[in-house]
Amino acid sequence: MNFLNWMASFLGVGETKVNVTQKEISSQAVQLQIEAFAIISAINLIASAVSKCEFKTYSKGAEFKGEEYYTWNIEPNKNQNSSQFIQKFMTTLLYENECLIIEVNGQLVIADSFYQNEFAVVENYFDSVTSGTMSFKGTFKMSDVLYFKLGDSDIRALLSNLMQGYNNLLNMSINKYKRSGGRKGILDIDTAASNNEKFQTKFEDLMNNKFKRYFEAENAVLPLEKGYKYNEQTGEGGKKSASEIADITVMTKEIFDRVSQAFKMPPALLRGDIADVSKITDNFLTFCIDPPLDMIAEEIIRKRYGKVAYLAGNYLKIDSTCIKHVDLFSISEAFDKLIASGGYSIDELRVKAGDVPLNTEWSKKHWITKNYQGIETIG
Repeated sequence: MNFLNWMASFLGVGETKVNVTQKEISSQAVQLQIEAFAIISAINLIASAVSKCEFKTYSKGAEFKGEEYYTWNIEPNKNQNSSQFIQKFMTTLLYENECLIIEVNGQLVIADSFYQNEFAVVENYFDSVTSGTMSFKGTFKMSDVLYFKLGDSDIRALLSNLMQGYNNLLNMSINKYKRSGGRKGILDIDTAASNNEKFQTKFEDLMNNKFKRYFEAENAVLPLEKGYKYNEQTGEGGKKSASEIADITVMTKEIFDRVSQAFKMPPALLRGDIADVSKITDNFLTFCIDPPLDMIAEEIIRKRYGKVAYLAGNYLKIDSTCIKHVDLFSISEAFDKLIASGGYSIDELRVKAGDVPLNTEWSKKHWITKNYQGIETIG
């Protein structure tokens, strides 16, 4: 039985009192989905970071830029540049827990949907593969595609189940906050007014239209017909409570922390905290970015290079050091030390710093100062 039907059952019996609140006048309650916002924010952060990485290719152990380098770093297909492609690839992988990339006429294409036929001994194959508006006929063998899977458990699905409880608690806190600051009143309706043949129509118009405009307006006057009396309720109940605000803040932080934990990223990074950014970024790269990059590189090597080529020194490596911004002045001392110890050449460090190599004979050499000597020479 709804509110108006319940009222109608008592019409004509003495004076009727109706509690009126701003919430009841509103057409629908607003429900926050912090969980979805947190998950999408985490996925976008990871995808954006990986899109900055450089896919380095090597030939016989030496860095080499050829077709494979161009494919992964510049143009994987005619419709996407490498940044767009990697962002979609990582978003699909993180959101769906798996991603299929097929090669069509020399172009890498990310599948939007597919079905995998799994077997215990023989090679798996994929069919019903689609990308955008295009459906690919036939089947694709596992050895002919790049198939990535993060794990046996779908993180997003597990998070969704976990976060449902948090969402319920958060929405309860929000509703409590809204009620604590909402306007409340009591509407008195005498018997004569309730017995009027047009009472139902007038009552619905009053509750659904006039009171709604009255509550929403900054300054307003509410004209009432004879037989109606409205009394505004004031006091502590109409004030916003700091405890409700604290409840919402704590619950939102808890949701972001759980999402961060699932994706193995520092919670402070997802929340946007700026304290100790350098340490937070190192943690983010070590535990959140590098593990999936290793898995991606391994799949590319075994499918696009093969065992013989890999053992001959031909492979691909994903460089995640490109993610961090490098301030030349802050690393100048370390830059000098790396050259003086013979660890890197000048050109290698220039590339690390985001600059172009000089490509001269002396810039490609490794140098070492006279301060360094073998331990056997110390007498």
